[in-house]
Amino acid sequence: MDLGAALAEQDRAWNERPLVRRQYGEWYQAIVDSLADVPGPTVELGSGIGKLKDFKPDAVTTDVEVTPWADVVVDAEALPYADGEVANLVLLDVFHHLADPARFLDEARRVLSRGGRVVIVDPYCSPFSTPIYKRFHHERTDLSVQAFERDQRTSAATLESNQARATLVFYRHREGYRRRWPELPIVSDRRFAFLVYPLTGGFTRPPLLPTWLYAPLRSVERALQPVAPVLAFRCLVVLERR
Repeated sequence: MDLGAALAEQDRAWNERPLVRRQYGEWYQAIVDSLADVPGPTVELGSGIGKLKDFKPDAVTTDVEVTPWADVVVDAEALPYADGEVANLVLLDVFHHLADPARFLDEARRVLSRGGRVVIVDPYCSPFSTPIYKRFHHERTDLSVQAFERDQRTSAATLESNQARATLVFYRHREGYRRRWPELPIVSDRRFAFLVYPLTGGFTRPPLLPTWLYAPLRSVERALQPVAPVLAFRCLVVLERR
């Protein structure tokens, strides 16, 4: 499936699945709450169906090719911005599609203004979520790859990915990350989504969660936060330019 067809399916699912809208709405709000308040544009990379604008109307939406929802075409590994020009870079479900995360991080360090941020929401591979991702999710999940090396099997343009990428870069190899990008420290991170996310079915699988159970299960998830490293399906990582 090409990008245009995949996004059309995603747009249909967004309109038909209220629990997906509610879940992703919480994530978009968490992203907006994490943004830096410094001069410059907030640029979302791989914006998909462009729902960040519902929460931050002045955000610049981008994608790797022309789509009905993207303001401009942008390659995350060759950002078309001057040094220090950008206030925020947002990546929701995009980091694991980057073929060369090191090249993106170099570019982020270059284009962000001082105090600017990269805000990432991506899959997290916990002991609980990893086998479920591997068994039920259509995207590849490979924790054996080198954290910072180019992955020839990954390409945003072809929708290939490795869902383990954020786990490897920001958690399993955090010290390596810190050594390579000291000017872009991790200032905040959170692992979350234990029950509600997999039960909603996301954009592609049949939902297993009745609408009335959403709020009670979210309360259970908050109580389970101390065991997030074991259960989480998702992570939010915030990097800040120093």
